[in-house]
Amino acid sequence: MRTIPDYEPLPVAVRAYAEPPRKRRSNKGTPKQNDLGPSEWALIFDTETTTDSAQQLRLGTYQVRRAGELSEAGLFYDPQSLDPTELETLEAHASNRGLVMRTLEGFVDEVFFVYAYELRGTCVGLNLPFDLSRIAIGHGLARERMRGGFSLQLSRDERRPRVRVKHLNSRTSLIDFTAPRRQSTPRGMRNRGQRVPPRRGHFVDVRTLAGALLGGSWSLGRLAEHLEVEHRKMETEEHGKRFTEDYLEYAVRDAQATWECFEQLQKQYEGYGLTETPMEKIYSEASLGKAYLRQMGIEPWQDLQPDFPPELLGAIMSSYYGGRSEVRIRREPVQILYCDFLSMYPTVCTLMGLCHFVISEGVRWSDATEEVRRFLEEVTLEDLQKPETWPKLRALVRVKPDSDVFPVRGRYGEEGQYTIGLNHLTSEEPLWYTLADCVASKLLTGKAPDVAEALRFKPVGVQSELAPIDLAGNLDYRIDPTSDDFYKRLIDLRAEVKAEQKAARRAGEDEKAARLGAGQMALKLCAN
Repeated sequence: MRTIPDYEPLPVAVRAYAEPPRKRRSNKGTPKQNDLGPSEWALIFDTETTTDSAQQLRLGTYQVRRAGELSEAGLFYDPQSLDPTELETLEAHASNRGLVMRTLEGFVDEVFFVYAYELRGTCVGLNLPFDLSRIAIGHGLARERMRGGFSLQLSRDERRPRVRVKHLNSRTSLIDFTAPRRQSTPRGMRNRGQRVPPRRGHFVDVRTLAGALLGGSWSLGRLAEHLEVEHRKMETEEHGKRFTEDYLEYAVRDAQATWECFEQLQKQYEGYGLTETPMEKIYSEASLGKAYLRQMGIEPWQDLQPDFPPELLGAIMSSYYGGRSEVRIRREPVQILYCDFLSMYPTVCTLMGLCHFVISEGVRWSDATEEVRRFLEEVTLEDLQKPETWPKLRALVRVKPDSDVFPVRGRYGEEGQYTIGLNHLTSEEPLWYTLADCVASKLLTGKAPDVAEALRFKPVGVQSELAPIDLAGNLDYRIDPTSDDFYKRLIDLRAEVKAEQKAARRAGEDEKAARLGAGQMALKLCAN
C-alpha cells in the first residue's frame, strides 16, 4: 500500500503570461534608421587594481586597432593611486616600449568615448563589467530594459552617455550606452518625421564569447592556452605591490593576449556563417542555437500566429517547470551505477516530433479530454520504450491534484525564494501540467491524475522561406530544415564525429582529433 506523507499547507506559485504594454510611437509612419553595426575600429583594455576590498584602479592597459592592425597602445592610471616613484617607473616603461601615457580621465574622454562610441568601434575585454566599473567615477540604477542593472558614469562631461551593465549570470552581462542628453536627431530629420536611434555601442566580453563557442567558463590564461595564441598570459605575484618592469610587462601582455583570443574566437564565429546574428549578440550556447534557427530562415512563432489566445499562452506558461531533478535515496551510503543520458533534450524533442512545430506556420489545438483520460489509465512504463508513444505526449492537461506527484514551485523551509520540488500534491484549484508530467505521476503513484480538461496541439503547414545551413561552417554538417529533423540530425552528426575523433586518436593523428573534437563540441553546444 502506498504511503502518503502528512500534508502541509503551502502557497504555490505558477508562471503566467502577461502582454507587454505597447509603447507609444512618435513618427510611427516613418521607420527609424537601422543600426550601422560596428566599424573597423576596436578598443581592447584591461585594468589592474589594489588588492583590498575597494579594488581601486591603479593601472590600465589598452590597444586601439583598425581592421586588426595596431594603431595605438598605451597605459592609463589614476593619479590618486600612485606615488611619485611608481609614476616614474610607469613613465620609463611607457617610453621604453613606445606606449602612450594617459591619466584615467584622458583615457576615458580621448580614447574610450572616441573609439567605442563616436567611431562605433568594438569594445573588447575579458570580464568587461569589472573593468568598466573600475574606470567609472559614479554609478546609479539602470532603467527600462536594463532595470536591475547598474548605470556607470565614466566622464565628467554631462553630454557623454553612461554605460549600463546588467548581469545575467556569472559569465554573461548585457552592456550598452545610454541615450545622450543632447538631441541625437537633427532638426531637418525631425521635421521630416525621422529619428536617429541612440548609439548603444558594441561590447564583446571574451569570456562570454568563449563560453558560448567553446562551452564552460574560461580564464584568460586557460583560454590563451586552449586557443594556442602567440602571446600567453604571464604569471605574477606582484599584485598590489610597487610597480616593477616585470609587473608592467605582465599588465601589457594581458591586453595583447585578450586581443589574440578575441581574434581567434572571431575567426571561429565568422566561419560558422551566421550572418544574420552579430557576434556581439552571442551570449551563451542558447544564443548560438537561436542564431542557427535565424540563419535557417525560421520565423518566430508569435510573429506568424499573433492572434494566438493569450489565455492559452498563460496555461502553457504555467505548465513549464524546466528540468526535472529528484532524489530517491537520501543520506544513506549505497553502491551506485553512474548513468548518463546522451543528448537528452534533443532526443526528447526528436521523439516528440517538436521540430515540426519549429518550422510550422502555426499551431492548432483541439479538445482531447476523453482521449487523454484513457491514455493515462492505460499507459505503462513499457509503452515509453516505444517511439510511437512519444508524439502522443504533445498535450496540455488541467488536473485536479489529489495525492499526485507533480513539480511544485513554492517556498520550502526557511528559503525566501520560490524553488521547485517534486511533491505529493493536493489542490482544490485545478492546475495545468504537461501530459508528460501526468504520465510520470501515474508511474510513480500507480493512479492516473483526475483530468478536468486536456488540449492536444498540432503543427500547421511549413514556413516558405527556410534555407539549409552548414553547422560550424562545415559542409559535412549540412542541415536542411525542410527535410531533416534538426534535433535528430544534430545527434546523429555528433555521434559520427565522435567516432571519427576516437579513430583519429587511435591512429595517432592528434591534429585531426583536435579538429574533430572542436567539431563535436560545437554540435553538442548547439544541440543542448
